[in-house]
Amino acid sequence: MIRRNKLFAALMVAGVLSLAGNAMAATLTVINKDPAGQGLNDPKPAAPIGGNVGTTRGEQARIVFEFAANMWGAVLKSDGPIAIDAKFSPLQCDSTGVVLGSTGTNGTGRFTVANGVPPGAKADIWYPGSMVNMFIGGDASPTQSEMTMSFNGALGSTCLPDGGWYFGLDGNTPQGQNNLLNVMLHEMGHGLGFNFRSNLTSGALSGGFDDIWTSFMYDNQVGKAWAAMTNAERVASVKRDGTLVFRGPNVVAQAPLALGKPPVLKVTAPAAAAGDYVYAAAAFGPTPTPANFNGSAVVAADPTGLACEALTNASDIAGHIAIVTRGTCGFAVKARNAEAAGASAVIIANNVPGVLTAAGDTLPNNIPTILVSDTDGAKLKANTAGSSMTLGLGTGLAGADANGNVLIYTPTVVSPGSTLSHFDTRLSPNALMEPFESSDLKGHINLDLSPAMYKDEGWVLNETGQMLLSCNTGVPTWVPGGSVIGANVYAKAKNLAASAANIGTYRASMQAYAADLATQELVTAQQATSLNACLSNAETQKQYRAWSPFAPATLQNGLTVAGQSGKAGSAKIYELDVPSGAIALTLRTLGGTGDVSIYVKVGEAADPTNYTYKSVHAGTNAESVLIARPAAGTYSVTVYGETDYSGVSVLGSFANTPQ
Repeated sequence: MIRRNKLFAALMVAGVLSLAGNAMAATLTVINKDPAGQGLNDPKPAAPIGGNVGTTRGEQARIVFEFAANMWGAVLKSDGPIAIDAKFSPLQCDSTGVVLGSTGTNGTGRFTVANGVPPGAKADIWYPGSMVNMFIGGDASPTQSEMTMSFNGALGSTCLPDGGWYFGLDGNTPQGQNNLLNVMLHEMGHGLGFNFRSNLTSGALSGGFDDIWTSFMYDNQVGKAWAAMTNAERVASVKRDGTLVFRGPNVVAQAPLALGKPPVLKVTAPAAAAGDYVYAAAAFGPTPTPANFNGSAVVAADPTGLACEALTNASDIAGHIAIVTRGTCGFAVKARNAEAAGASAVIIANNVPGVLTAAGDTLPNNIPTILVSDTDGAKLKANTAGSSMTLGLGTGLAGADANGNVLIYTPTVVSPGSTLSHFDTRLSPNALMEPFESSDLKGHINLDLSPAMYKDEGWVLNETGQMLLSCNTGVPTWVPGGSVIGANVYAKAKNLAASAANIGTYRASMQAYAADLATQELVTAQQATSLNACLSNAETQKQYRAWSPFAPATLQNGLTVAGQSGKAGSAKIYELDVPSGAIALTLRTLGGTGDVSIYVKVGEAADPTNYTYKSVHAGTNAESVLIARPAAGTYSVTVYGETDYSGVSVLGSFANTPQ
């Protein structure tokens, strides 16, 4: 197995089943399983980046995790809990590949006619625990989480030290780094339904029953659905590249919206070889493009005949596209030898039937490499004289068969954790649920065919404008084809609320974010207007109260909040809702030690430079603001520490106008 475009792995764990219920908005809860000082608790300082305001590696990783959980929570609906055990571990990192993340699904179950089949579910089909809980509207396995996720904690240190994780939330991943948000969205995707229960070695169905993922699979060569095949046919199917497809009606309908035309090698001369050739780009070196992959071809020669040693025809190769054959040594070794001989690009011909789906290596390569089938490779090698070729686009959909069914990843050599549990690498643009992380993925705004696949499986999706609590932003949570701008709005709001020290900062940050969406034309003018309506003072105050750990404490009329403390220069905010017709409003602090002042404003947080009322008396905690006939509204009371203080009481009271 050769992997450089770091592999995602999906593991399956058996579990139990139960009842039936309704599906509503999903909540994905991240449970930190890392020990102190490691992974999600890593104290190493980190500068805020790409919208991630965390100041340590651990904090930034936790923020990315919550962002991914909130995005999927926005797209999917469920009354049942979805708990995620999360940690960083030293996953595979060697000459055969790098594993970025792996996921185990827990609580797997199926429904029977005798016990009742919930609406939307199918009888005698295995479902992952997250879907079981969605269908029953509760927790079928309360003693365990619904998925267990691990990420490569050595990445950027002992594993690929020149690379590492990108913790930004904006999709602007620097070259050589790996986008943690994309990887987390991908791994959660496995726990939500991109997984199977069949045995790849024996071909047997688990307990004799199909699972919801493979229930939509069909092998074009044998002309059978997955469950209808024999065990032997299933064993052959997972090793036969390019014949197994996903036939879910939503995925098929949306494939033209998410996929483009397939990339092909276009040969214009000689006539004997002219035509379009399907290829796969290697997962190392520069991305092949018409600009860097064009010209004439020459067959590479060396003592092995396989370009595993220095080429003996370097003078012929220089400035041309080298054609080499698969075998004996790694793909990147062949490409490096061709590069050393002066080749401008490399074509690797398979030595068994079929097109290689992808290849990777840890060796650096500076010229583009593509892979073609054994048949096409033989034709190209036999017709190099006067050859002319470049890259272009073919017909149909990249990664789909002639009927628009999307290909499943089944390389000729079974790749545990990857085979059968992903879309194929031929999809173009690259999809989130392919087995390799791609630099062009923008999971923060586009989940491509994944929502459609979940809809096929039975998930209920949010089909309306994204809600911020009770306010409809008018921005669709997701649209067919996979754009998820509304989900990004929701995740961003919760992310900013969690980090903003006060309501003013939250409001300003959200308004700036909304303006940026409009500038990038990610929302229409009408959507921008409705989104901004959900960012009014009143609405952002509700959001901040609901989602911020720094949200103001609520004062109740006439009830004292005692035992308050703080540091010099600190500000604690309290809010009191005052109804229409109230009189004699008093806002005050008293008792304790130290020295505080209070600042008051209606509708937003006050501070020493932004207030309507204040009480500042040096050396005392006896501060008060009296308003004889207060206007109705939410009064924000900021207790500011002039010195360290403790044991201070805060009180807000008013009288109602006699009726």
